[in-house]
Amino acid sequence: MLGKITSLNSLRTFTVAARCLSFTNAATELHVTQAAVSYQIRQLETQLGVKLFHRSIRKISLTVGGERLYKVTRSALRAVDTEVQQLVLTQETPRLTIGVSTYVAVRWLSNRLNLYLDKHSDISLQLLHDINEKDFDIGQYDLAIRWGKAPWPNVASEELLLMPMMPVCTPSFLQANGLKTPQDLQHVTLLRESENIDLWPIWLEKAGVDPASVGNSRTIIDPIVRIQAAIDGQGIALGDNLLADEITHGRLAVPFDINLEGYGYHLLWNNHAPLRDIAEEFRRWLL
Repeated sequence: MLGKITSLNSLRTFTVAARCLSFTNAATELHVTQAAVSYQIRQLETQLGVKLFHRSIRKISLTVGGERLYKVTRSALRAVDTEVQQLVLTQETPRLTIGVSTYVAVRWLSNRLNLYLDKHSDISLQLLHDINEKDFDIGQYDLAIRWGKAPWPNVASEELLLMPMMPVCTPSFLQANGLKTPQDLQHVTLLRESENIDLWPIWLEKAGVDPASVGNSRTIIDPIVRIQAAIDGQGIALGDNLLADEITHGRLAVPFDINLEGYGYHLLWNNHAPLRDIAEEFRRWLL
């Protein structure tokens, strides 16, 4: 019998009318006229040879045959709609979410991304810069580039860039404050990171300076702003080899030959779930 039906449109019209129990409301939902709904229903009844609705002046109701057909079409069309939505979603531009600090994004990653995006124009790349927050959660990223020291607890990781940390300041700041030994840092302003990742106490201890003896400090969370403050002569910060250009051209100086070894940038991802294909491809490209 279904082989006689030439259009699914009449089945959809019937299903909406059966759910609304109103040709008028069905017409509104389908964005057609009430006459068009009535016509589709009559055509379907003719094709099936079954009366589907009891009609009265003010209302309609389903016949036994109409109720049987409605049970089937309601389920079938819902499945069709669901599958269509899934097909549309799979055709949308895939999104890749990378967690990376503004410092690494500007100084290392950004000028490399064009090489990747030129070959992957179909991917929407989203960069999030909140990875140094205390409540850092790897689950909100596909991949994250985070500075620190291995091993990383509860995440999968690979070493990306190994970079020791050293103090940096401008040559004029160095000269004006007479910085000759690490002990002299007790009298200048240290530019610090957020408390949970600040390494000044560890560097000072390695240099033989009591961290409690250093009273002048400013916490600047954003690393780009913190390094710019050092370039502007506001204090001395801990930096790494991503500042090589500033050091080479004399905009920054390294006053002491004391480095914190074993630190660097690591590529992190959730070890409780497999990487999506686009994330795995980006990981391989980045490494």
